[in-house]
Amino acid sequence: MLAEVPVSGRVTQSNGDPLPGVTIIVKGTTVGTSTTADGTFTLNAPENSTLIFSYVGFGRKEVPITGATSSLSVTLLEDNRALSEVVVVGYGTQERGSVTGAISSVGAAEIVRQPVPDVTQAIQGKVAGVTITSNGGAPGGAAGTSVRVRGITSAGNNNPLYVVDGFPLPDGGDNQLNAISPNDIETIDILKDASATAIYGVRAANGVVIITTKRGKAGKTTFNLDAYRGVQTVARKLDLLNAEEYATINNESLLAAGKPIALDKLRDPSTLGEGTDWQDLLFRRAKIQNYSASATGGSEKSRYALSGSYFQQDGIVLGTQFERFTLRANGDVQVGRMLKIGNSISLTHLNDRQVTSNDGEYGAVQQLLRIPPTVQPYRPDGYWYQPNSASDNFTEENPLATSQRVNQKFTRNRAITTFYAELEPLKGLRFRTNVGADLIFDNFNSFAPKGPELAGYTQRYITAGASATSSYAPSYLIENTATYDHLFAEKHQVTFLVGQSAQEFNFSNVQAYRSLYLRNDLQTINVGPVNSLLNNGGTIDPPRRLASYFGRLNYEFAGKYIFQAIARYDGSSRFQPGEKFGFFPGASAGWRISEEGFLQGNNTISNLKLRVGYGRVGNELNAGRFAYLYTINFGAVYPLGPDGAINTGGAPIRLPNPNLRWEYNDQTNVGIDLGLLDNRFEASIDLYNRNSPNLIAGVPPSLVSGTYESVNANAASAYNRGIDVGLTSRNFTGADQGLNWTTIFNVSAYKTRLESLGAGVPYNGLGSLSGTIVRYDVNQAFGSFFGYVKEGLFQNQAEVDAAPRQPGAAPGDIRYRDLNGDNVITDADRKFIGNPNPNFTFGLTNNLNFRNFDLSFFIQGVQGNDVYNLNRYITESALYSTTNGTTRILNRWTGEGTSNDVPRAINGDPNNNLRVSTHFIEDGSYVRLKNLTFGYTLPKSIMSRISATQIRVYFTGQNLVTLTKYTGFDPEVSASGVDRGIYPQTRVFMGGLNIGF
Repeated sequence: MLAEVPVSGRVTQSNGDPLPGVTIIVKGTTVGTSTTADGTFTLNAPENSTLIFSYVGFGRKEVPITGATSSLSVTLLEDNRALSEVVVVGYGTQERGSVTGAISSVGAAEIVRQPVPDVTQAIQGKVAGVTITSNGGAPGGAAGTSVRVRGITSAGNNNPLYVVDGFPLPDGGDNQLNAISPNDIETIDILKDASATAIYGVRAANGVVIITTKRGKAGKTTFNLDAYRGVQTVARKLDLLNAEEYATINNESLLAAGKPIALDKLRDPSTLGEGTDWQDLLFRRAKIQNYSASATGGSEKSRYALSGSYFQQDGIVLGTQFERFTLRANGDVQVGRMLKIGNSISLTHLNDRQVTSNDGEYGAVQQLLRIPPTVQPYRPDGYWYQPNSASDNFTEENPLATSQRVNQKFTRNRAITTFYAELEPLKGLRFRTNVGADLIFDNFNSFAPKGPELAGYTQRYITAGASATSSYAPSYLIENTATYDHLFAEKHQVTFLVGQSAQEFNFSNVQAYRSLYLRNDLQTINVGPVNSLLNNGGTIDPPRRLASYFGRLNYEFAGKYIFQAIARYDGSSRFQPGEKFGFFPGASAGWRISEEGFLQGNNTISNLKLRVGYGRVGNELNAGRFAYLYTINFGAVYPLGPDGAINTGGAPIRLPNPNLRWEYNDQTNVGIDLGLLDNRFEASIDLYNRNSPNLIAGVPPSLVSGTYESVNANAASAYNRGIDVGLTSRNFTGADQGLNWTTIFNVSAYKTRLESLGAGVPYNGLGSLSGTIVRYDVNQAFGSFFGYVKEGLFQNQAEVDAAPRQPGAAPGDIRYRDLNGDNVITDADRKFIGNPNPNFTFGLTNNLNFRNFDLSFFIQGVQGNDVYNLNRYITESALYSTTNGTTRILNRWTGEGTSNDVPRAINGDPNNNLRVSTHFIEDGSYVRLKNLTFGYTLPKSIMSRISATQIRVYFTGQNLVTLTKYTGFDPEVSASGVDRGIYPQTRVFMGGLNIGF
């Protein structure tokens, strides 16, 4: 038996800062310790043994020990890809080497590089298999961020389940996380395949995002201050017509239709000049700032983490702004030998002001595109000028008024709190109880003032009105788990988990409306006169409840062969008795080939692991509440009695479906993890197949049923198949302050198809003023565009006469393809014309450190997706109406051979050139320099004078360059792929400061 020798030393990161809380284990044993606040450690280890150093967010390091030493110096390098050995897997953790499912992780260092309000935006392009799309550049992430884990397989809800410190958040929209400060987050673990997500059962069909916030570590108190401030500008403007160009097009359009020129001031366009630049008026330079302070510390018995932050962002569109305050307190206390208790408390207060109908077809952005440059922005008294038909031949709202006139404010107060107690009566046996609540209080208040009177000007706003909505959405959780973890015979590692979970979701709101206010300065709802014509009201939803029982078995033999089995039995109150519960299994296995004798000691292959998994998970949200019951219309009228008197009563309009169940999907995953040259190069590749055999679709009722609404039924089926690839290369790993350069690359691709509708029928999705854009049908990708096929322009009357009959067509109009061969263009000649799902997405990150300098840049891209540019419906309407357009229409058809793309100008659009067609579909591919950061950390000699552990200054640019063929404001237009006047993305320049004591 080898003699034990004392070993002591210090662990630091690449910039020389100490690392407290680093786990140090003697390889092949359970003997170990952890570093103190200044990074030092002491332990006894056998001679000629190996110490393993590991820490969350840093690469693992093995150091051989030949004898006693008192000055061992170990430097750990940041490894945000592997995130050391610890991965959160739901109701527990696993070492990375023991993971058999498809799980990706992002650490705190990578998250805080992005100056964003919504943490999901910070991981865009960072994780293979996760497509993240911003729904717009509105401040605070208010437009939402679409997160799609391995694509989509449903026409309904496709959002993942978010779990924060063990609390599954309520199912919401695309802005679930903008109430959480990114500075508070330690890690984000994304469970992608069903063998991993099955532990969450009926809510896990779209993947699971597990967020772990920062907790205290043993040692002296550390204090950190992070602050940044910057300026935002609109990333791209459109080339809109000036006043002269607008008048030219407008006059030509009217004359072509046989109508007189509408306004005398437009008769001579050359006298009009540039006119009003509405983009310069509506867009502005806007500030963004964030201040965050945190304190962590504690002893071996008790640990704490306290933090507070303030984030404020003005929007680049006038009148928009966002403000958020957060407080967080996490604590852990060891009570005696067996009991440990702890809590996580998060308090958020946010204020948000967005433009009216910001993403709608008459929102401020689209009004900006519509309004002519010949319209003046302000009246002589400084109030917003309102266009009118007599003076402007245009009657829609001034976009400056759209964005600023209404005094509206959304306020949210949210408290997410969990408390746990963990009892360990025997080594390896733990009982844990976790209770929590998520309390959401929302208020929305809006006041539309009466405009001032001014002789000779149209008074558009003749009344003042207000509305107020208050809602309360609490959810509650209680979970009990038992875990047994033991190593048998030094080779058989067994971990067994059983548990129970119950969660309840509630919602209620009250709405009030008032109008005809006499004054503009009294804007509260209670001072307005009551109007019986305004429908005040409210709702109280019945509680939605989930009851669950689950278990997980992990077995590992000799560090080589790994097996995991999961089972969850879930019940949901959304379904009728007898159909409430379902069984969701999962299983996976792994083979660590690099631990086999024939590869141990191999100088090239340092890690090689094969993984395979299967699971079934569900999605209950698309069924709707009580959709299995009859729907009764109590407003039905019918004659009754011998005199045929008309009576009012109730009648069914939708049949019940007692067999309605949640959607589920079966997933298989095959993966390989590879490390070369002592893991200087790492790769992870996953192939997956996801089948959804019982998707919910509307089934038309029988004609003799007496009802007319479609019945929700598990009638449809779909599949989703893809590949995820992640690569990490540590190009340079210089010791101490030498050059360290790490490159991280990921790429993902998937293909999704709706295989069958069963008894259902094709149905429409997103539509617009121009008609249906999205349609769902067999053998089509979800969200596909549906419309006519453009075949150029008619160049002369002979072409019009020879073509299939197209009512209203003339030379210069769009020629549409006759798909059914009946020699006439009708609705039957529509087909699927575009796919918003990309061929592949990718992200490339480079992190460099040299001495006290650091540089990082991140490139993100999407390739092969279509975008339906509905903004062009607005801007090309200038050819047919009195709205403005882009300079694209200057290349309109004006005679044979002049254009085969942009139609002629003719008021009224007799050929309906604005119909949904391939004419408006564009390539949405782009490559973007998403983030560029340069930083400098002050030398230790300077920091030691003020007892600081770190002082770092940095400068960051975001959305600096975008390479794309898309002609709109930005190609990133939401998951739908339809650009409906999306709030433009911003370009950000900012400076920041990190201070640690």
